[in-house]
Amino acid sequence: MQYNSLNQSEPLRINLYALLTFSLLSFPAIAEAVLGEGLSLPGNVGSILGSVGCFALFLRECGRRSRQLTRIEKELNAEFLAVRMPNNLFAERRYGKEVQLKDLRGNKRVVAICGTKEQLKEALVQARVFRRRLYQSAAIVIPIPIDGSSARDWGLRDEEVASSQFAAEPQDVAEWINYFDDLRSEGDEEKLIWFGLNNNGRSFASGAGDPPRILEVMGQNLRPVEVLLESDPSEKSGAGNSEAVNAVLAAQEKFYGALTAGDLLSMQAVLSKNECTEVSEVVAGGGRIDDWVQCLKEGARPSDMIASGSDVLILSPDEAFSTTVEFPSNAGIDGATLLACQKWKIEDGDWKLQLHQTIPWSPDSRAGGTLLCDSRGCVALTRGRERTGGIVPLFM
Repeated sequence: MQYNSLNQSEPLRINLYALLTFSLLSFPAIAEAVLGEGLSLPGNVGSILGSVGCFALFLRECGRRSRQLTRIEKELNAEFLAVRMPNNLFAERRYGKEVQLKDLRGNKRVVAICGTKEQLKEALVQARVFRRRLYQSAAIVIPIPIDGSSARDWGLRDEEVASSQFAAEPQDVAEWINYFDDLRSEGDEEKLIWFGLNNNGRSFASGAGDPPRILEVMGQNLRPVEVLLESDPSEKSGAGNSEAVNAVLAAQEKFYGALTAGDLLSMQAVLSKNECTEVSEVVAGGGRIDDWVQCLKEGARPSDMIASGSDVLILSPDEAFSTTVEFPSNAGIDGATLLACQKWKIEDGDWKLQLHQTIPWSPDSRAGGTLLCDSRGCVALTRGRERTGGIVPLFM
């Protein structure tokens, strides 16, 4: 019923191509009765070739229908999986009552990730970095371990979950694992596997092997549910002490001060000396890099931009991440806000910026590309130019 309501023209095309196939295939035999004379050799050849072409189109439409039905079946099966939602900071228990995914429809988007302890630990780093942004986009992450590991093994702390409420707990892990086993293709048995559902319960992305690139997924599918404000306060949270968090926030402020003022010396002082892998991937794929001299020129730099709502995660004594929302000068007119993430490393006793990445992030429009910057300058990555390790359509 759902397929028929969403795809009214596809069954019609299947029937039309089937009818044309049989009509063209039988036309040489009935031509004399219909036209009064038989077909010539070119006419017979044309009729047969036409029937072959229509049959190919018939098979194509049937394949599309099969994939659509498979996707819908998997989406409907996912609705009956159960989770326990996170409680707030003041609750006695970290997770609350059990709900099925269908109960979250209209309220929450879902990213479910299944893997081993090490795979989940790596994947959840990005989720922890963007925990405040996941909350702003009404999204939850559901980690499903296949080896009996727990949140402590993945580096996921109770206070992080309670403060941002971005992670849920699977109610029946065995049931979740069985569901993911049905999604796995041959050769994916040892790989991390994930999928995302929008607030209508429809699949928006999935993958096997590499963890989801949360920033890019958020720009496309996990956009904020409300208009963001320039007055949003910063949040100081992380796995380290408040002194380290304050130091990262101060370094972030220096970066934006140099960026908006066009101060090359200050920018060089805050940048890491090391090149970043993410930028190198784009350059190796033929992307153009603009050095900081070009990026900081008058007219090229975002001189009137405001950044607010910063959040910091101290991942280790020498590694940290920060996120913030950027408001260019025209943000008040068309809501052109950007989501930015910075990766920081300790060098010579100070926090240095290793990677800066931004992506359009607003309630009403999907991101068309992302900007990545390191010590060399900035490169742009647009849709259609996928980096290595793209999305595998498990739901198709």
